[in-house]
Amino acid sequence: MTEPHRIAAAAVGNPGGGLFDNPWPPDFPAVGQRVAIFAYEVTEVDGAAEDLRSYHVAPVETAAWGPIGTSRDEPQGITVAWRGCGTGTVVEVSGAPGPERTCDVTPDDAELR
Repeated sequence: MTEPHRIAAAAVGNPGGGLFDNPWPPDFPAVGQRVAIFAYEVTEVDGAAEDLRSYHVAPVETAAWGPIGTSRDEPQGITVAWRGCGTGTVVEVSGAPGPERTCDVTPDDAELR
């Protein structure tokens, strides 16, 4: 039997609150919890196309599909956008609550990468 696909995600950051927003009460997200998964994409750096992506989890009721808002230029010379990616289940959590907490999530859509 093969291991289900996992995504490593930051526990902070979401389209509603920004890249550094922490939407969780203490000790959450927790193993077994259903979560929304969002991708934060960097699509351009100093005028050159890029495809850099980080994943972030938030409470499941915030889940969305497709682009959330429009791409925007940042002062550092990058173009960024939030993408809605769906839902999943937390299978592992590491780090203390706050900006350093990360978790591995099994997405409901096995194609999500």
